Formats: sequence, C-alpha cells, structure tokens
Amino acid sequence: MTSPPTRYLLRALLSGVLLTGCGGIPDEAGPTPAGEESVGTRESAMCSTMSVTHLAVSGMDSYEGVLAGAGTWTVSPNANSVYLEYYLDNNPTPTMQRLPGTYDPSTGTTSGTWSYSIGGVSCGGHTVTIKAYARHISSNGAEEICSTPMTVTRTVIQDGACKPTTSVSCKRISNATIRCTGTASGGSGSYTPYWQEYWDSEIYQEQYLYDWFQRPWTADFQCVNTTSTTYYDLNQYHFRVIDSTGMPSTVSSSPVFKCWPVA
Repeated sequence: MTSPPTRYLLRALLSGVLLTGCGGIPDEAGPTPAGEESVGTRESAMCSTMSVTHLAVSGMDSYEGVLAGAGTWTVSPNANSVYLEYYLDNNPTPTMQRLPGTYDPSTGTTSGTWSYSIGGVSCGGHTVTIKAYARHISSNGAEEICSTPMTVTRTVIQDGACKPTTSVSCKRISNATIRCTGTASGGSGSYTPYWQEYWDSEIYQEQYLYDWFQRPWTADFQCVNTTSTTYYDLNQYHFRVIDSTGMPSTVSSSPVFKCWPVA
C-alpha cells in the first residue's frame, strides 16, 4: 500500500535526517526521558522581555507504533534558546528538550527546529501537546527559563498503520479432511481472510508453498490420513487477513499434519 506523504516525515525523523537547530550556543542534549530532570529556577526580571513568538508543527504522524513530529520555533530578543515539553495523551510527566537556535542579527531573534518521536503507540487517536518556553543561557552557563509557554496541540490517528493479529486452529474432521478456522483482531475496519497451504513430501524430497487464496474464515483442506513412517507428506496451513485499509496481518500457522502423498 502506498504511504501518504506524512509517512515520509516519520521516516526522516527516525533516520535522523531532520535537524534540531544549528549555530548559536553549543549543541545540547536531545530529548530527556520523562521524569529524569526538572526545570531549574524559572522567572526573573529578564523574563519580562523574553517570550516564545512562534511555535509551529510542520507535520506529525503515527505509523507502526511510532509517533513522530517536527516543527519550528522562534524566541524574542534577550532569549537565545528554547525549552520544550512534549505531552502524549495528557501524561502528566512530559518528555523535555532544551534546544539552541540560530541568531538573526537583523531582528535580534533566535529560531530553530524541533523534532519529537515516541514508540509503543497504540492504535486509535492520540493527542500531543507541545509547550515551548523562552530560555536564556548566559556566558557563564547560567540558565533562565521563563514560566509562560506558547502551546500547540495536535491529534494523530493511528488506524490502518496498526497491523492486525491472527490465530488459527485446525483439526481432522474425517479421514481425508482437515478443517481450519482463523480469527483476527486489531487493525482497522473489516477483514478479508486468506489461506495458504504448504506441503513437504518426504518420499519425493520436495517442498511447495502455494499462493495465498481468499477463502472463508473456516476452510477445509484435503489430507488423507496415513500411518506410514516412510511414505507420506507433511502439510501445514497458514492464515492471514487484510483489513479495510489494505494492511496485511501477522501470519498464523497450523500444526503439521501427516497426509498420504499427493500423486
């Protein structure tokens, strides 16, 4: 399935292509894991002349359990960097990030880019709140972070990108027939079931994997029972679904059944 353009943003973020600012004060650490540090002393007379004047989201997406976004920021004169907090689904403990930027002598402002990603994101809708605070680092390394943020919020839906999961159960219902039933969950919308048969001929020393065929959720396969220890095939049945967005599921496999060789 062809990915929409926002997928490319996510892939670029995960591969480190997007930048998080250049020039200005020396680069600092990237995102800080939630809960590992607290913001230092905030607010002083300097903050009356410092603010975040611009905070924007260039793109945000969630794909295969990873949510990622990127954007831009600008702070007013007297600030030379930014402090950001990222909240996923109103989690009270944010991911934190301190970023330098590029100084523009014509305006006296400093600006840069931000990027954020987090794994383990479930299917469905998610809300990301980004708070940006004006920040100043003096020549002696003292940090000033103001207490009034600029805030943006975005909602991201991860639906078709979630891979459905399947299971399969099979049993012999007659001397010549194996009956298998598949189940599926997750993903998005309705499912279309598919089956695939694999056989391994002990007598001919050949293996063959059939193509996937659309069949009902319960399907019968020919497998004539045999107790021979030298003349038999080993048959196995694979099951998967494709959801209504075109996302294929995981593949589930049945136990191996001993069958009379196919002529």
